[in-house]
Amino acid sequence: MDDLSESDYPDTRLAAVILAAGMGTRMRSGLPKILHRVAGEPLISHVLDAAHGAGVSGVVLVVGHLRGMVMAALGDSVRYAVQEPQLGTGHALQQAMTLLNPLPDKIVVLCGDTPLLTSATVSRMIAESTGAAIVVLSAGIPDPTGYGRIVRDGIGSVAAIVEDADATAAQRSLTEINSGLYCFDGGWVAANLGKIGQSAKGEYYLTDLVALAVAQGMVVRAVLAEDPAEVMGVNDRVQLAEADRAMRDRLCRRLMASGVTIVDPATTYAGKQVSVGADTVIHPGTHLRGRTVIGERCEIGPNSIIEDSTVGDECTVLASVLERCRVAGGVSIGPFSHLRPGAEIAAGAKIGNYAEVKNSTVGEGVQMHHFSYLGDAEVGEGTNVGAGTITCNFDGRTRKKYRTRIGKNVFLGSDTLLRAPVELGDGAQTGAGAVVTKDVPAGMLAVGVPARIKQIGRGGEKPVSEETDRQGGVRGGS
Repeated sequence: MDDLSESDYPDTRLAAVILAAGMGTRMRSGLPKILHRVAGEPLISHVLDAAHGAGVSGVVLVVGHLRGMVMAALGDSVRYAVQEPQLGTGHALQQAMTLLNPLPDKIVVLCGDTPLLTSATVSRMIAESTGAAIVVLSAGIPDPTGYGRIVRDGIGSVAAIVEDADATAAQRSLTEINSGLYCFDGGWVAANLGKIGQSAKGEYYLTDLVALAVAQGMVVRAVLAEDPAEVMGVNDRVQLAEADRAMRDRLCRRLMASGVTIVDPATTYAGKQVSVGADTVIHPGTHLRGRTVIGERCEIGPNSIIEDSTVGDECTVLASVLERCRVAGGVSIGPFSHLRPGAEIAAGAKIGNYAEVKNSTVGEGVQMHHFSYLGDAEVGEGTNVGAGTITCNFDGRTRKKYRTRIGKNVFLGSDTLLRAPVELGDGAQTGAGAVVTKDVPAGMLAVGVPARIKQIGRGGEKPVSEETDRQGGVRGGS
């Protein structure tokens, strides 16, 4: 994937180049820095969101260290320029320029490790770029030690960017810093990028373009970030945690502004794509991940994890885990229950403590209160699932899974084992401890080990086949 050929770039007006070739040595990780996560998503995903939200459709990502992992993670969502060796930010932009063909009017240069950057700020940079060769994103911070300072002229334009080591005492007192994020006039930067001189370390820096533009009499503007946290780069695990905390605070504030009660934002974790309805209460220790949608007037948590799931209005999820499942309105779940992928729970159902549902549909008003497992099952409305009920869906001999079909208004006695494939008709019942290996007709009772079929309330047994079970093997929950 290192051999990149020139080809036409789809956006002739606006493009973004994201710099992400660095080694990230302070992370001390075998994972590329930009793939570490903030609020459940990779750092680079937040930066891409900021670019796309500002109307940038075409993105070139400059990669280097561990680039194979980055490319595998992002696929063809961006185009890649390889910087090898890494010789500074100016050199990185040079590697991307050949992919910007035809040349865009504006080129936004961002860093892949600034997850708190917003699309509103990128939009402001683009809006301020009219008539300017360069727009620099700056920030005001209380302690600017170590950062390059923005020096403005009498009319507020940028006169220079002075590095901390080279600054005078007066310049060190300035608190406006350079973030390293820019919006360039495409034609100007293409003509001047090759003029950057080599530093004492043998590298090429984009900051040198500011001096070139000023010397040419070009306009250089600085856009001050409204929140200094937006320009925060993540260089180590401490900064990663700080960025995560700042992002969680931002996302919780967004939810609260929409009418959601969050009892303790400091211990609530909500992803960027999460949606929560008005008057829902989220209790401490709750994690809402992925594309989760929570309805109105729900009680979520404490200590619940919901990922890529839909939960209807007026539901309760107490100390439980939901993964890639769908829950209708008025459902109660938990404590200590687990809805695994493919679970679909209809309105008014009750999933109690220590219950697990996987790849199953649970009908309206079903009661499943204690210590039960439903896997690869269909449960009709109004059914009662007794404590300890298990669908034995996995055949240990054939390594296949089979389905269990349970009709409406069925009563399953405590510790019932349903050996799939098996079907129970509407109104059927099982006695406590029954091991059901054959279908139970509607309105009939299954009791014993293996279960015998009896007519409910009449005491007489209905004949059952002595034919050997066709499936064989040993079944268990999975």
